[in-house]
Amino acid sequence: MKSRRGPANTLTHRAVTSASAFHLASVSKTFTSVAILQLYEKGKLKLNDPVKKYIPELGNGAITIRQLLTHTSGLIDWQILEKSYQQDTSKIFTLKDIPSAINNHKDAFRSTPGEKWSYSNSGYNLLAIVVERIANAPFQDYLSKNIFKPAKMSNTYISTPLIKVSDPNRVTGYDYLNFAPWVLQRADSLKHNQIELLHLDGLVGMGNVVSTAGDLLSFDKALYEGKIIKKATLDLAYTPIRLNNGELAVTGWKNTTSYFGLGWCILKDTTLGKVVFHTGGMPGAVTAFIRNISKNQTVIVLNNITHRSTHGTAMSLMYLLNGGAAQTDKKSIANEFTRTLIKYNLNDAWARFNSIKADTAHFSMDEREMNVAGIGMFYNNYKVQAMEVLRLNTVLFPGSANIYDSLAMALADSGDKKMQY
Repeated sequence: MKSRRGPANTLTHRAVTSASAFHLASVSKTFTSVAILQLYEKGKLKLNDPVKKYIPELGNGAITIRQLLTHTSGLIDWQILEKSYQQDTSKIFTLKDIPSAINNHKDAFRSTPGEKWSYSNSGYNLLAIVVERIANAPFQDYLSKNIFKPAKMSNTYISTPLIKVSDPNRVTGYDYLNFAPWVLQRADSLKHNQIELLHLDGLVGMGNVVSTAGDLLSFDKALYEGKIIKKATLDLAYTPIRLNNGELAVTGWKNTTSYFGLGWCILKDTTLGKVVFHTGGMPGAVTAFIRNISKNQTVIVLNNITHRSTHGTAMSLMYLLNGGAAQTDKKSIANEFTRTLIKYNLNDAWARFNSIKADTAHFSMDEREMNVAGIGMFYNNYKVQAMEVLRLNTVLFPGSANIYDSLAMALADSGDKKMQY
């Protein structure tokens, strides 16, 4: 296992070592998938069971376990918790808050179950509740007993603000100010990260697994050897799912297009063999766990700095392993627009935006990047420019409720009760 190492903590100058433990972000979802599939193997649940069978207080009776695993339930993401957060801005959310938040949100489902593929962390929170209800144990205890220990992952655990684990090898997470990438700060020190890193960080199922590169390689080995789940079940997990109209669900980022199975992405490009993977990203952590199951090749990339090109780098390593070329990572339109806006002025920013928006070969448009950049600017004394970014995002992605919420939050904090254009 070869590795490239950087700083684990910039203040103490502690370097990353083979023992360094990283927040896995959404790579954690692979463990949730394995947990559900273990219960499926034991006959404790069926994949087409309605979720309501295990969470009777959940209002929607149509969504199934399979649809949660495959992100086809139609359930929205963190927006379900906005009303509760507004009522108590000091609250740290846990799994028990999820069912009622879904029931109380009039637009909790953006589409009919099975109609579309739409990523939902909240769906994986529901899966964690299902595991707890069936196993009659906390989610973290189930993972420790049934996955981490059998796979010999001795340095892997769940950590949240409410589940505190002391680990001297835990790295510190850092984040760039989106509009000023040369400014590096602790991710938890930036105001625009506080909701995600504190209030939402009490949740499990969707993230909050901490691990090392060595432990992930042990997990990889345990999957191949059938120590924690049967090969036939994994084959099922690695099978692309179909939507109600019969089409395969497709997702992807930058230059990577993939299908989606039961908690795993399946690379559409089969020239390397069958490649399955999951990536993760949050303030202070960007991760990738890529497995070429045709050739027993594994790429693990763990970054404690918010740098989205990490995903492209990880996939490029898999291509290079097989004699191919590294993928060219697309530049972010959000970064180009916001940096130009800060360095020059609005007219120059719009000119830059208009000159690159159609160049999809070299630039990518990402709703979340634009949203986070706008919020980051707003809370770092660039309020006027931030409003331009947030307003632009509503034009680019008019169907997203989240970006309107961000704009409304900024308007409320600035005292603008009636937005003027």
